[in-house]
Amino acid sequence: MQVESICIVGGGTSAWMAAALLSKGHPDIEMCLIESADIKPIGVGESTLADFNRFLKRLDLKDEDWMTSCNATYKSSIRFKNFREGKGESFQYPFGAFGPPREARPFHVQKYFEASHIYGYEPDEFARFVNPLTYPTEHGKITKEIPDSFYNSDTDLAYHLNADKFGEYLRDNIAVPNGVHHLIGDVHNVVKTPDGDISAITTTDGQAISADLFIDCTGFRSLLLEQHMGVPFIPFTDQLFNDRALATHIDYKDKETQMNTFTDCVAMKNGWVYNIPMWNNIGTGYVYSSKYITDAEAEEEFREYLDDQECPLMPIKIKHGKHEKGWYKNVIGIGLSYGFLEPLESTGLVTTHDNIIFLDDILSTRGGYVNHHDRISYNYSTDKLLEGYKNFVIHHYALSMREDTPYWKDATNTVERFIPFTDDPHESTLHAIGDYRSLLDSLDNKTYNPDTLGEGSIYIATGMGYKPFTRTILNERADEERLKDIEQYHKDYCKNKEHMLEWVQTLPSHYQYLKDNIYVESV
Repeated sequence: MQVESICIVGGGTSAWMAAALLSKGHPDIEMCLIESADIKPIGVGESTLADFNRFLKRLDLKDEDWMTSCNATYKSSIRFKNFREGKGESFQYPFGAFGPPREARPFHVQKYFEASHIYGYEPDEFARFVNPLTYPTEHGKITKEIPDSFYNSDTDLAYHLNADKFGEYLRDNIAVPNGVHHLIGDVHNVVKTPDGDISAITTTDGQAISADLFIDCTGFRSLLLEQHMGVPFIPFTDQLFNDRALATHIDYKDKETQMNTFTDCVAMKNGWVYNIPMWNNIGTGYVYSSKYITDAEAEEEFREYLDDQECPLMPIKIKHGKHEKGWYKNVIGIGLSYGFLEPLESTGLVTTHDNIIFLDDILSTRGGYVNHHDRISYNYSTDKLLEGYKNFVIHHYALSMREDTPYWKDATNTVERFIPFTDDPHESTLHAIGDYRSLLDSLDNKTYNPDTLGEGSIYIATGMGYKPFTRTILNERADEERLKDIEQYHKDYCKNKEHMLEWVQTLPSHYQYLKDNIYVESV
């Protein structure tokens, strides 16, 4: 099939992200976007991961172009509080590569674990040991350069932003100027060919819109992919059971101290609370499971967390899972219409923009020509992406030490209910835990494979208190020379930590940096 026209159904962030990138990359393809006047976007803050920069780069967007339109701030890490024991402890998951060069990285990690057993490092020390970005992150500072490191702010910094405003920015500054026809209307029905493809959609006001390819961005409704094309939905409710959220915005009391560069995730009795510091306010919400707590109880617990601030709470129903295929016939589901995971690791926009990039690449390969092979390739890529993030999110529950409520008892003691055990190490968190525990052996044998257990999983496992080997194993292996080497490594680390703590005090606060470099005209 030669794709000469595309119709995007839906008007949220995912729809305008697709319209912007595809119209820029494929100016010869005629595009239209139809959205309902009655369906309003959710309107809560969003948190991205560093991969978001790939999408921005394809659009040739610089920070100063779009951030002020979206109340955007920078993000360098995710902080997890109360996930390990529920006693006020926390740890960071900073972005960017581990400190030393890639070929030496495993041995740097190995030294941490060896020194940790001798010198008693706390779990939150791991991030400081391997990633210098941890220091400015923990102190509310921001920097575009870290001396003597492999930190690259162009690829290692992410963003907090108002996703709806980002969609509006793309609409007004890229998609519509590129020729995307913006239509207002509600889909009434679809017209199909004898082969089952959609040839046109009809609207309630009598419009008929034809296209070669239809992109479904209708959110959890999945109007085209699920309802009209009949692609089955595969729920993740037996693995991820947080199915509700209460969302709101709160005002800053002090931007200088509250405008962090990390998304703050705080474990609660029956779920967790997120805090997303944007320029104008803080987006916050309680993500929880209705199996363990009623909506009224969740609101009471959340308002207590908010210190009884008077703010309207917006209830959201979460639909965990994925559709069996993201591309079926000539219909592609992107965003919530394809699949969704709870926002613990900010995967919503990641899977959205990566899936758009997958499609952009396929359309570029042979000048807009696509066939069954391309659909198979797209479906494989999108499925692997979502499944990988699902298993990563599961780590945050399965590795916890909490047992103080029925919710956390299930999360930490009924692992089989969360994680399907398979022979494929990329498909099972249980394999990842096993790889983690035997990490020292793989490091010693120089067989460490970062694809088997990603760096992100090491941050989470270490933050939860895991160490990949015991003191006994260290004693069996440690001769005098090795112990001296570990001692020197510990001394070097302590010296470097002291240096970094002094250096970080020379940096501007996140708020000050934004005020001086991004929001210059608005303050």
